[in-house]
Amino acid sequence: MPKIEPIRFQRGSPMLLCGLRRYHLYTESSRSIPEQWEVFRSLGKIPGQVGSNCYGVMCGHDAGGIEYLCGVEVDSFAGVPAELGRMHILEEEYAVFGHSGQISTIRTTWERILHEWFPNGGYRSANKPDFEVYDQRFDTRTGSGDVEIWIAIEKENRPDA
Repeated sequence: MPKIEPIRFQRGSPMLLCGLRRYHLYTESSRSIPEQWEVFRSLGKIPGQVGSNCYGVMCGHDAGGIEYLCGVEVDSFAGVPAELGRMHILEEEYAVFGHSGQISTIRTTWERILHEWFPNGGYRSANKPDFEVYDQRFDTRTGSGDVEIWIAIEKENRPDA
């Protein structure tokens, strides 16, 4: 398997995201996150939605699981139904990785980023929300295509050897 590397580094723009926000146990996430996406897609267009991209955001985690928001960008939170989650993504520096193929294998890409790239990449997590971008290159009907994974980073300050 080739070494995992970012496809680019990019300064991200601030965004307002709105969607379904749920906590998932790691042991159940391979089933429960796709179910969350199904429910989200059934909501239709969100008031104030900007564009057609969808975002899968890692909002937080603990030893047992992860909080995940599946949503879209909105121009404001005004008019957004109260039961939907809201998140403000700040301008950050990101390492952007690619994932191609079936979405069911995206966890492997995440694990390679966290366990192969981070220890050797010269960067550390900025401890900000990381997210997946689903654009026109991803087919929601087949669950396959290209997805970008945006990881908020900071340059690691290592003493010279």
